Amino acid sequence: MRSTSSLVTGLCLVLAACGGSSSSEVPTQTTPTLSIAVPSGTMVSGTTMQAGATLGGSPASGVSWKSSDPMMVAVDANGMLTAALQGIVTITATSGTNTATAQVKVTPGAPATIRIYAGDNQTAVAGGTVQEPLCTTVHDAAGNMIVGAMVTYTVATGGGLMAAPTSPATDGAGIAISGPWTLGSTVGEQRVTASLGSLTPVTFKATAR
Repeated sequence: MRSTSSLVTGLCLVLAACGGSSSSEVPTQTTPTLSIAVPSGTMVSGTTMQAGATLGGSPASGVSWKSSDPMMVAVDANGMLTAALQGIVTITATSGTNTATAQVKVTPGAPATIRIYAGDNQTAVAGGTVQEPLCTTVHDAAGNMIVGAMVTYTVATGGGLMAAPTSPATDGAGIAISGPWTLGSTVGEQRVTASLGSLTPVTFKATAR
């Protein structure tokens, strides 16, 4: 009868000769990754852009879309983005248990309206200067304030004078601030218009007493 130690030694020799091992290796499997593709990370207010989603490099199916702020960027069921209010939003795509995100920045569109911000309905002595400058803001079609838009202030009635700057650009806060307005010698209502290109101008009023 063989001894136990002889049997163990023989088994080890057989395993070594055959490349045997007491452990087995399991092939590693890669989980497909969901990705969002957008033509650009920046959109102009009032424009649209088509987003897409891929899973493992192939078009993803059954994708649902969501915007962190639909007031800034709305997204429909097909991934079409529509920009409105200025800011940065996160777009999320979900396919099954897979989720991906992308950020989109919205910038203002073309000037659409001028609005009075401050300086209207002041009173001063005839021939004197009103206390506050005339201030306007310029907005795109969605209401975003635009920086760098040049507004021109022109005396319309009363025979007064606008001092420089008479065509200031909207500053970093979006406000175009005029120079001092000196009223004409006529007692009563006097007016200054603020205009920008073909946009409908706004009118400031002051009373000379």
